Amino acid sequence: MLICLPWSAAWADDSVDVRVVIDISGSMKETDPQNLRVPALNLVVELLPEGSQAGVWTFGQYVNMLVPLGQVNDQWRSKAREVAGQINSAGQRTNLTEALEKASWKIADDSGLQQSVILLTDGMIDVANGGPQAAANQQSRRRLITDILPLYQKAGAKIHTLALSDAADKQLLEQIALETGGLFLQPANADDLSRNFLRAFERAAPAEQVPLNDNRFSIDSSVREFTALVFRKPGAKPTKLISPSGQEYTRDTQADDVRWHRDVNFDLITISQPEAGEWNLDADIDPENRVQILSDLKMTVDGIEATIFSGDPINADIALTNEDKIITEQALLGLTDFTISVTNPDGRTTTHLISDPEDLPEDGIFSKTLERFTQPGEYRFEVLAQGRTFSRQRTLTANLSEPFEVSTEENVDEQRFMIRVEPLSDLIDRGLSRVLVRTIYPDGSSKIVPMTMVGDYWEFEATPTEGDGDYEYELNIRGVTAGGKTFRSHPQNIDVTFPLNHEAVVVPINTDLSQQAMAGAMNLAAEMEEEAAPEEEIKAVRPPDPPPEPEPVVEPKKPEVPEPAVTEGAEPEEEEGSSLWVWIVIAVVVLLLAGVGAGVFFFLKKKKQAAAAADASDDAPKGEVGLDEVDEKTVAENIQNMDDFEAFMSEGEEQILDAGNTDDVDSPDTIASDTNIDPLADDGAADADIGAGADEDDDWGEFDLDDDQK
Repeated sequence: MLICLPWSAAWADDSVDVRVVIDISGSMKETDPQNLRVPALNLVVELLPEGSQAGVWTFGQYVNMLVPLGQVNDQWRSKAREVAGQINSAGQRTNLTEALEKASWKIADDSGLQQSVILLTDGMIDVANGGPQAAANQQSRRRLITDILPLYQKAGAKIHTLALSDAADKQLLEQIALETGGLFLQPANADDLSRNFLRAFERAAPAEQVPLNDNRFSIDSSVREFTALVFRKPGAKPTKLISPSGQEYTRDTQADDVRWHRDVNFDLITISQPEAGEWNLDADIDPENRVQILSDLKMTVDGIEATIFSGDPINADIALTNEDKIITEQALLGLTDFTISVTNPDGRTTTHLISDPEDLPEDGIFSKTLERFTQPGEYRFEVLAQGRTFSRQRTLTANLSEPFEVSTEENVDEQRFMIRVEPLSDLIDRGLSRVLVRTIYPDGSSKIVPMTMVGDYWEFEATPTEGDGDYEYELNIRGVTAGGKTFRSHPQNIDVTFPLNHEAVVVPINTDLSQQAMAGAMNLAAEMEEEAAPEEEIKAVRPPDPPPEPEPVVEPKKPEVPEPAVTEGAEPEEEEGSSLWVWIVIAVVVLLLAGVGAGVFFFLKKKKQAAAAADASDDAPKGEVGLDEVDEKTVAENIQNMDDFEAFMSEGEEQILDAGNTDDVDSPDTIASDTNIDPLADDGAADADIGAGADEDDDWGEFDLDDDQK
């Protein structure tokens, strides 16, 4: 069964409009001395789908349409490769505003195309002398935000930005991407330009792929054409492509069904009407190598945005389609494994199995919510559908942006702890943005209030209003850009213990009690091994400040053992006996502390439940919201704050496992490894009970306080 595709992924291969805008200012002589912008552009030119629309602009002081906007075909590609050699570094200025204005020609919301711009620059807006603060440069920057970007926003066009050097206006480029739904990238150097152009292109013109494992890939009978992208290192051996029947293809192969483009650092091989089976690449293995295909059987991915934020969940939707209609046939879906692999900025990978043959979605759309991404930088998402005789893959890059900086300052003398939230960009609307802070008191009760705006930042003064003990502070940020784009951010929680002292530190949340107990026991053991007076008494060890204070745990006294005579050259037996007692004491302390910790846990849980029951009966105890007596308006505001904050919160945490590890999910039985089924065949399987198969979307709240609190 097939249903029409109703969501944003329903773009045909040729329904894309890709515009490339390249900086040719004089500074590029240093940032791109080998002019690797040329092969990067050639890569995009060769990957553009037949029948799509594209154009190329260059800019310095002036803007030049290098390749006119037109339909992509062999003639257009030939012209683009020919004029790509004209890219240089002779421009005198960096007129970024005019470049984006010129590139917006014929951008429209009724074009029927998925419209995107890939923008590369290594500097800041520079249209006049005097540096970034010169009036003309500031005016050009404002015009870009207020006049040019709205043209792209209205048309739904995305701008993917690449900052080639540290001198580039990273804040502006990141903001341009955010305002338009594009991807921000920062290549380490010019050598990475082609790879970064590829990541931006995969956002601009999503292409169907098959997985490439150890330079091997499988082509099924529905594939009309494939294009293999092979990156080469300097001095690498010539690339070979070997078919399932053993036929070898090289750069010198002459055939009507083969197109081979060799560039400075990559090979691009296109095979029409390929042989079905397993193909092999005889070349260096590179994680950026790709195999793109043309086929009526596709996989669509929706919900993984190009820009993500700390604490903002991703709600991904995945579906198989045939001729752009979603496949809902239960027999086929039940024989297909759907997985999402997420690689975070430090290279660690998590793999999630999101399909269950016993719980299939009726509409054919598999959903997965990915929680709590916290590490700024590039994330790589690989979505895979593995069937019996076919496989489909999508690779998407996202950038986690953190437009706010959270800092803390403690004043031990006054017992005050300051939390500050400061925008990192002048393109954040401070008047519309808001920050809520939730204080969790030592007794488990909590209160939520908006942070106070002080100049250009928000500030909150944390004090021990409910007495000494452990306080936890959770922040909820609703940011609004100068262009009106709204986003959410949930920075890491802050733990503070009062009273403050000069050696106090902010303790990360979720500290393991058993680890604390073991650390305490080891410290105690170290003290026992030191020489001390015989009558010195060992102090009891207990958790800090639990309410109420538990009885001290007193260690058993070490029995007196007569010291045996030690002969010369023999090991003293006293040392062995002392070590044995040390480990016995460690074990006793750990067991006792575990018992005390469990008691404290159940005591706090019981007390919190009792407090909640008391609140339900309109007899709230002192400290439940952190105030002894409040008026009705204050109570109403705090309830509204609590509703907003609870709606914002999500219990999931970012999980990073070893590559290929799926132990974090209950893996359903799978038979997707079978190899003897037509992926589109209808075997008349009987209908089964179907589950929804999708998690509900998280509602992050609307910050709808009274006007006087906004």
